[in-house]
Amino acid sequence: MARILPDKEIRPLLEEVIIGGSKDCVRHNSYELRLGNRVKFDSTGEEAEIPEGHFLEIQPGDFVTISSWEKLDFKRETFAALGKKTNLMGLITPTTTMMREGFLFTTTKVDPGFRGNLNWGIRNSSIKAVRLERGEKLFKLTLYELAEDEVPERLYGEEERDSYQNADGITPSARMIPADIQESKVVRRSERKIDPTKELLEAGHPFSHIGTELVNLHGKFEVVSKDVLLLKEQFERRTSELSGKIETETQTLSEKLEDSRKNLLEKVEALFDRKFLRIAGVIIGAIPVMYGGVMFLQGTGFGGKALAFVAVSVGAVILLLTYALSRKG
Repeated sequence: MARILPDKEIRPLLEEVIIGGSKDCVRHNSYELRLGNRVKFDSTGEEAEIPEGHFLEIQPGDFVTISSWEKLDFKRETFAALGKKTNLMGLITPTTTMMREGFLFTTTKVDPGFRGNLNWGIRNSSIKAVRLERGEKLFKLTLYELAEDEVPERLYGEEERDSYQNADGITPSARMIPADIQESKVVRRSERKIDPTKELLEAGHPFSHIGTELVNLHGKFEVVSKDVLLLKEQFERRTSELSGKIETETQTLSEKLEDSRKNLLEKVEALFDRKFLRIAGVIIGAIPVMYGGVMFLQGTGFGGKALAFVAVSVGAVILLLTYALSRKG
């Protein structure tokens, strides 16, 4: 049955099995693996070098892939050179220190026969950016010595599908997905209405914190919305009242303008009638007066003077009537 190696059996493996290892990383029944010099940021796809003495910064919610400082060698030949007939496998778990700071890790294992650097995916689930120093202890490697009947026939690296053998730095995922997939072969969940706030509240920190803030903002927004709705109703009521008053005043003003127009037209017509009557009367009255005047000056006898007097009298009467009728009442 497999057994866990204690510290005294881990130390002799530092240079041969745990290449680049340090005695300071040996714990009671585990070895603490450290952050190496390579990182790949999932959000941008860029890969970067972490120089000696530098720090890796991971933003809240960001996911990165990192490489281990140490290189493991679990090949059959390595243990044979150490005089061992059996082999090792490893179980990798995050340190509790990293978990306390809001990192999310997954537990994984190292198969017998593996050789190379390890890669891990780390997500910063805290609400602040976290910095990791190159060489900082991140994971615990628990080593299991396999019994002879537990050693597999073919170790890791002895088959073509073992894509991560001799890994160095960041090794891309070996999962291959066809670029052109028929939609009929894709299985999806049915469409449903998703409450994003509820999803955030149930997603854990820091997303639950964001969800709580959204709930608070929603409450404040509802208060503001009610106030805005009340103001809108008051505005519409005032606008309706003002519109009614404007319509009434406009109607009244229109009626007054129409009355003024009619009065003006009547006055103009009356003035025109008086002017016309006065001009016509003056012309008509002036004719007999002028005729009578001419006859009187000619002195054509008693009959002529009488006729002249009658003409002048008729003209005078016409002028007097014209004055009387055209005079402003």
